[in-house]
Amino acid sequence: MRQLIQHLGSGYTVLIDVPAPGPQANRILIRAARSLVSLGTERMLVEFGRAGWWGKARQQPEKFRATLAKVRAEGLFATVVAVRSKLARPIPLGYCHVGHVIDNGGVPEFTVGERVVSNSPHAEVVSASAAFVSHVPHSVTDDAATFTPLAAIALQGIRLIAPQPGEVVVVMGLGLIGQLAVRILRARGIVVLGVDPDPAKCALAATAGATIWTSEGKAPAALGSGAAGVLITASTTSDEPVNQAARICRRRGRVVLIGVAGLSLNRADFYQNEVSFQVSRSYGSADASDPSSARANFDEALALMASGALDVAPLLTSRHPFVTASQIYDDLRRPSAYGLLIDYSVPNESLVRTLPGAAGNLRTTSRIGVIGCGNFATRVLVPELRLQAAAPSVFVSTNGLSAQLLARSTATATTDPTTLLDDVSVRTVFIATRHGDHGELVRAALRAGKNVWVEKPLALTETDLDATMAVARSISVPLVVGFNRRFAPLALALRAALAAKSGPRRFTVDVNAGGLPADHWTLDAQQGGGRIVGEACHFVDLLRYLAGSPIASVRALSRDADGQDGGCFELRFANGDVATLNYRTDLPAHLPKERIGVSGDGWSAEIGNWKSLRSQNLPGASALPTWLGGPARGKGHPELISAFLCASTSESFAPPVSLDQIEEVSRWSIRMQAMR
Repeated sequence: MRQLIQHLGSGYTVLIDVPAPGPQANRILIRAARSLVSLGTERMLVEFGRAGWWGKARQQPEKFRATLAKVRAEGLFATVVAVRSKLARPIPLGYCHVGHVIDNGGVPEFTVGERVVSNSPHAEVVSASAAFVSHVPHSVTDDAATFTPLAAIALQGIRLIAPQPGEVVVVMGLGLIGQLAVRILRARGIVVLGVDPDPAKCALAATAGATIWTSEGKAPAALGSGAAGVLITASTTSDEPVNQAARICRRRGRVVLIGVAGLSLNRADFYQNEVSFQVSRSYGSADASDPSSARANFDEALALMASGALDVAPLLTSRHPFVTASQIYDDLRRPSAYGLLIDYSVPNESLVRTLPGAAGNLRTTSRIGVIGCGNFATRVLVPELRLQAAAPSVFVSTNGLSAQLLARSTATATTDPTTLLDDVSVRTVFIATRHGDHGELVRAALRAGKNVWVEKPLALTETDLDATMAVARSISVPLVVGFNRRFAPLALALRAALAAKSGPRRFTVDVNAGGLPADHWTLDAQQGGGRIVGEACHFVDLLRYLAGSPIASVRALSRDADGQDGGCFELRFANGDVATLNYRTDLPAHLPKERIGVSGDGWSAEIGNWKSLRSQNLPGASALPTWLGGPARGKGHPELISAFLCASTSESFAPPVSLDQIEEVSRWSIRMQAMR
């Protein structure tokens, strides 16, 4: 199938062929009929991509500040590599999609063949979360239905203002979402004042029932003692719209920001009338029980269209065949452009889930496959495999796009894992999917006779772990979990030095993991399992390696209650060693990410963020800089991958880490996740 993508580094927009997604539980597979370009959001992305480095920093100052913090924490070189990698990864465009259901993912309320609207990108076939899919009423055309997500964005902001019939709401910014907001407000009996510097936009809003208020003119009589609320849909770096909005509100009025504006609030403007300020969350949450969920907003917008209360026909500017869709982005600032519609004619060939690579690639033996093509695979795993002359020849991802981007023109890209697992020429599999899929995929790959490397964790539950270990012990192929830190050169040097020190040793590991968005998949019990089993397990394994002794017991000293899953744990080992693992999620980003300390009677050593190894009275535990012949720096990814590849190609393989230690670390990590 074809999909529209944009290169963040250059702003270049192009249609590419990618494998079609396949059926998935709780996801709706949809064949496209129409999609709508969101002028504001998509124009912002295109202009960001076309800007230079300084222009990008000016457009997203918060990302620039985060980049500076990363420089302080990890160094300039690592930061530049990370930023370039991020900008080199194209992104899908669009989130207003209408089509017909191909597969309902086991969600009974959707049936094959019916029309639906979703927040999916511009692509011939999409897989959408059921939480962001709504039925299109018979009386609503495909063209009109494409406006649903944008109308839902306007509706979510209106919900936050909660105006009553007859009250006044000011809409600042009369672009596409502003025009939809005007129409929804008028349908609810709200008096609307429209503000925009563009006379053409004002004229269109006036035809929908808005009273136009120009900056030069005095306040309209309808404003009276003030507005019940102000909806800001404009895009500007100025602070004035927000502060002006506060000044025109009545007592305890509400200012809601949908667009982008400067946020240096003038306290006096808000203080006088106790005005509140809130930022709207796009079209709503995924929580179906939320009265203002995305689904609820989609359904209400569609109901308004079906009743005739919301007429979007005047907002349809032009239509374009999908084959020429990339040309739309050449000029998104043309005057009087609102709804730019994309028409699809999707052939059955677009449902193909596998795109073979170059013919020569298919004839090779002992090939390597990768399942899961997210950030880790893209930025760490695949580049390192290519450096080690072990370029993968098959890539698998659920959405197809990420697999195709890694496959380029030489490797096979697919959305069907069985394509890889059934291919006898693929001898080695790297699994880097979301954590909840690891156990089942590992077992399937082992049963298929593949050498298996799986990014941590191996399992999320002890039952899942037991099932995987039973298969692993019954089959003579290597199984490696991505516990890379024990392979870091500085960790090897420290362990060698510790061999000379007997008696109980005290380890301390401090991790500055940073916060995650509340809805990040890692925090989801089914997809990610949590940050202890999913991330802190790295340091459980590192401590097991440095102590050189089995873990005897673990207890939680504290667990954070902020939803970020941080905590502090004490680990005791069979040889008497004791370790404290402090996994923090609330520290400033500029502080070092990882510190590993160990001490004993009159001696100590410390690894600082995998850049330095220093010690007192511990021979061998001080590392010279690499340029003076000292050990390489880094977290051990190259070394672990190399060890696994060697084991995979050896007739009498010796696994880099024993199955007993893999099971031990995995089991304790699962138990630690449950500790409170």
